[in-house]
Amino acid sequence: MQHQLKLVIFDCDGVLVDSEPISNEIGAEWITALGWPMDAAEARARFLGLSDTAMFALVEQKIGRSITAEEIAHNHERITARFEVELRAIPGVVAVVEDLAARSIPLAVASSGERAKILTNLVKVGLVNYFGDQISSATEVAKAKPAPDVYLLAARKAGFVPSECLAIEDSPNGVLAAVRAGMQVIGFARETQASDLTTAGAHQVFATMAELHTHLEQAL
Repeated sequence: MQHQLKLVIFDCDGVLVDSEPISNEIGAEWITALGWPMDAAEARARFLGLSDTAMFALVEQKIGRSITAEEIAHNHERITARFEVELRAIPGVVAVVEDLAARSIPLAVASSGERAKILTNLVKVGLVNYFGDQISSATEVAKAKPAPDVYLLAARKAGFVPSECLAIEDSPNGVLAAVRAGMQVIGFARETQASDLTTAGAHQVFATMAELHTHLEQAL
């Protein structure tokens, strides 16, 4: 780990908030109803780290028609209702964020999700105040992950060059995005195969936030 690292950028879903099991379960049911049968495991495998726009394009290609605004809204409403009751922070991540903030290390978020959803979810788990206006979403850039755009935006907003940034990602697409942006990348392998993150270019991989926390205490 290089010591000039100054900004830590977190992916949101699967790194800060434990949203993916809920999203994959509801999403799989929704996509199945649209005409493409799948379960939550397949939904995760196919769509992890992709923006909603990219996911919708794949579904539309498969089912041979456009998805209506009403259908999208119905899926969103079901996910939002589950989040309201069940959404939690990823185990151990609050301690990581609190520690970095206490050491005055700048923090940011770079997510494939929509900005409003990111903010709502971070408020729900009590993390939003640690990031302030340093939240970047796929809806603010030309190309979503695995393109580097959202990570480059996050660095630019915070006033750092990519080589001064450390990204924490749980998906191969996210790792690719951060690597392509020229950043150091930690893979978080809580639900993703460590080998998939390493293959995508992650420089270190940890399976728990406790391990990642210990590493950051020593490295930053």
